[in-house]
Amino acid sequence: MQNQNPTIFIVDDEPLLSEMLSDYLREHHNGFNIKSFPTGEACLQQLNENPDVIILDYYLNSKERDAANGIDILKEIKHRNKALPVIMLSSQKSYGTASQTIMYGAVHYVIKGQDAFHEIYELIKANV
Repeated sequence: MQNQNPTIFIVDDEPLLSEMLSDYLREHHNGFNIKSFPTGEACLQQLNENPDVIILDYYLNSKERDAANGIDILKEIKHRNKALPVIMLSSQKSYGTASQTIMYGAVHYVIKGQDAFHEIYELIKANV
């Protein structure tokens, strides 16, 4: 990890999951600057802060009906900054869903579950 205090954006419409992931990451590296967003649109408004990595939920419109889904947000992030690492997070175990996110520029696809937080932490270390 070259950057000792990387900025990490977590985009998930489940506040409890965002908080648990933030806590887990801070426990393992207290230099992380973590910001959470309930919608992809809120994240896009803050992209000028140049995060080092974005953790993006695939299914973002369960709470706000008109919110864009993770694929649309991923496309927009990559349109604005091709080099920004985006880790997709989803409960979908579909190979097609995973390959679609990779095709649009995600560096990795993590399935929500027991080892997801550790996997995300390792991916952050590898990408910042």
